[in-house]
Amino acid sequence: MPQYVLYVEKNTFLHRLDPRTKVFLVVCVFVWSSVFNHPLYTGLVLASVFSLVLVSRTFRQLKLFWFGLASLALMSMVLWPLFRRGGETYLTTVFGISFTLESVMYGLAVAFRLVAMVLSGLLLLATTRIEEIELAMTRLGMPYPIAFGFSAVFRFIPTMVGDGLTILAAQQARGVNVAGGSIFSRLRNSAAIIVPLFITTMRRFGDLPMAIESRGFVPMAKRSYYLEIRMKGVDYFVLAVLAGLAGLSIFLRLNGYGVVFPDVI
Repeated sequence: MPQYVLYVEKNTFLHRLDPRTKVFLVVCVFVWSSVFNHPLYTGLVLASVFSLVLVSRTFRQLKLFWFGLASLALMSMVLWPLFRRGGETYLTTVFGISFTLESVMYGLAVAFRLVAMVLSGLLLLATTRIEEIELAMTRLGMPYPIAFGFSAVFRFIPTMVGDGLTILAAQQARGVNVAGGSIFSRLRNSAAIIVPLFITTMRRFGDLPMAIESRGFVPMAKRSYYLEIRMKGVDYFVLAVLAGLAGLSIFLRLNGYGVVFPDVI
């Protein structure tokens, strides 16, 4: 089975930050993306996250996710103008549905928002070990069983990617062409990948409780850690900047900036 590891061992500024700082960065990206619904503002958030991907030199490691992120953005840009109606600037009518400039801008803003959120989470996984994320959550006061559950989910992401690559290679060997044909044939052939991947993943999740119980796992037991994390001066500086920007974004939203539709998120 091909092994896919999301974490990249590099000596960059983002890699050297404390994992608690990077978790707070992801939280701030969610805040910045959620308070605005104007594409200029959410696009700025996405551009900032993408610049961090370049600075951390993880662009190539995340290559398997670029198509999915682009598909997510495209679906948002197409579907949201259909569901979020309103606005005063009429553009056109397609199949009896009127589109306004405001609804199109809102769809674009939601697309930028979703991609920024997902990309920030992937960036966290690409620059931080799973063990460090788990330790950061417990240091932040999260109960260990919950932190362990999050870390178990994070560990399954690379495993799912590896399983998907294995299933894809096996189906291609059987003559299944996922990339060719019309869009309907692609969707039909994609089921040959999605269904086995879903079954394999559920089987792995079913085996996990038996595996940890056989090793004497006690959720509420007091435990020590081999890893140690320590906040540095640069971490406190980054936290202060992030908190300030989060507060500024909320202030701007409350004063009517960065919105296409003021009454919705």
